Amino acid sequence: MRNKFLIISLAMGSLSFSQNQVDSTCVGVTTKGISCKIKVNVDSTKYCHYHLDNKVFNEIKVKSIICGENTAKNTPCKLKTKDSSGKCHHHRD
Repeated sequence: MRNKFLIISLAMGSLSFSQNQVDSTCVGVTTKGISCKIKVNVDSTKYCHYHLDNKVFNEIKVKSIICGENTAKNTPCKLKTKDSSGKCHHHRD
């Protein structure tokens, strides 16, 4: 009788450790427009730590343009800039 309870208690104890945690991938979208591939626990959230507060995706990116000034040799500057003035760091005041 005592062995029965011992076997049953061991079986019940091992079942409690094998609870199913469903892992899935994050449903967020990266800045490149592809789906995120980080594994998350579906029971707690559907998003990874990057996409939890909508911090990363759908940010507006400023395109870089070529500087509109001339160099000291009077040739067009070839440096790229994201500044709103359209001038690189050498030609800004």
